Amino acid sequence: MHSRENPSEDYKKLLDEYIKLHTKGNKKIAPDAMFSGISIIYYLRDLQQIVRTESCKSILDYGCGKASLYCKDKYNKLMIDKNNNTLPKPLPEIWNLDYFALYDPAYEKYNTLPKGKYDGVICSDVIEHIDEKDSDWVLEEIFSFARKFVFLTIACYEALKKFDNGRNVHVNVKSIEFWQDKLNILHKKYPYLKIYTALDTVIQDKNDKDYGHFKTNPYIIERK
Repeated sequence: MHSRENPSEDYKKLLDEYIKLHTKGNKKIAPDAMFSGISIIYYLRDLQQIVRTESCKSILDYGCGKASLYCKDKYNKLMIDKNNNTLPKPLPEIWNLDYFALYDPAYEKYNTLPKGKYDGVICSDVIEHIDEKDSDWVLEEIFSFARKFVFLTIACYEALKKFDNGRNVHVNVKSIEFWQDKLNILHKKYPYLKIYTALDTVIQDKNDKDYGHFKTNPYIIERK
């Protein structure tokens, strides 16, 4: 069994790759723009409602990248829609949080694992980047930080990006049903949490006007 104390060799190698991408970028993306934390924009409306519904005053963003939307000097540098709009304020101010924490093991500024508990834990565009050998302990760790809810987005399709060795950056692509089963089992250990999940797939119907774009498939597990 792998764990935080005993991750797989693949976890270590993947972490090294992401550290390099954060610090050096690649041919298409500069270091400052690499993993800026922008993927969360697709779920901002849902998150706003969840934070309000759950009376949430503290958040941990697990796998936050550079967390630009949380930062007072960066939040208005990223476009959040096709109309080139930006956030009016950093996310912690929009959500009226008392405190928040940011964690990403591949980014030096946020690579210290936080302590304590948070009303909600957000983990967007992370799990599919972690090899199956390590996804169980990572999910367990995410759940262990939450008091009220966990919000997960998981891509169920291969990414356009690849590592230099040709491996797809989505190293852990599974079906919607696979993740539903895994989360249901995990929830038995954390029945007091409400689990909000976006299991994203790619639209395959060529007759669909959104062919080739991703589609969000919500999956919610109620607290007991």
